[in-house]
Amino acid sequence: MSTDLLKSWIKREGKVVDAKFLRVDGFLNHRIAPEFVAAAGRLIADAFLSAGIDINCVLTAEAAGNVIAYEVARQLGAGVRALYAKKGAATTMAHPITREVVSPTKKKRTTLAVSADYLNRSDRVLIVDDFLFEGITSCALAEIVAEAEATLVGLAFVIEKGFAPGRSAVEQLNVPVLSLVTIESMDAVRSLIRFAEVEPEGIAS
Repeated sequence: MSTDLLKSWIKREGKVVDAKFLRVDGFLNHRIAPEFVAAAGRLIADAFLSAGIDINCVLTAEAAGNVIAYEVARQLGAGVRALYAKKGAATTMAHPITREVVSPTKKKRTTLAVSADYLNRSDRVLIVDDFLFEGITSCALAEIVAEAEATLVGLAFVIEKGFAPGRSAVEQLNVPVLSLVTIESMDAVRSLIRFAEVEPEGIAS
């Protein structure tokens, strides 16, 4: 399966806000198009399965990444669970591991929390999200994984903004990084999205 379906869908239904921001809430992170999510989940799962990388936990942050994380976990197969970091440490959460992040879109400080009951040294974790932009959330999730003494084995994103510093940030984690499609530039006036021409490379084990 190629990424052509994803690119055509993003061009058709994505809404360019400005040179930095793209709305995909019509099919990925508010209203959901199951066909799009299934295709993206299959591509991510296939890449890591082909590399022989053992994964039993797919981790994301509430709420934009929840659906894609669930689908990747489902397509990875039996025994793999999806786990999302909640926004805010609920008083009912047992043994929370927390990190504070500032959203690049909302400019608000948020606490991400994962229960240590559901993330521990037996877990081999793939971090998944809808976008790779600045890498702030992904790096915070990686810190949570480390504090839980779990093993981070990779990161995967549906859409990477290639003009932003996110890849440089997450590559410092020294694990495989996969982006299904990479946007080189966007023009809100002409509603233009320009993708990198190169298909995502395979994941090295």
